[in-house]
Amino acid sequence: MTGTHRQPEDAVTKRCPVCGRFRAYEAEDDFCLVCGHAGLEAECACGRGFGYALTEGGDLHCPRCGRVLRGRHPDFA
Repeated sequence: MTGTHRQPEDAVTKRCPVCGRFRAYEAEDDFCLVCGHAGLEAECACGRGFGYALTEGGDLHCPRCGRVLRGRHPDFA
């Protein structure tokens, strides 16, 4: 099976606070697939989930609170 990826039915969109990437993960996953850091975020600090972010490109802001969501976290820049 090449070039196909089946997401689990219970997939959760999570964001890595270090590299800023969004990916579909299982609920128990805590490590970023891309950079390997722990501490994936399942929602914005305001409580808004990240489900909308997988299909968007460019700079993103939380539609509820306006927080910048793309790019490296300022603490890791």
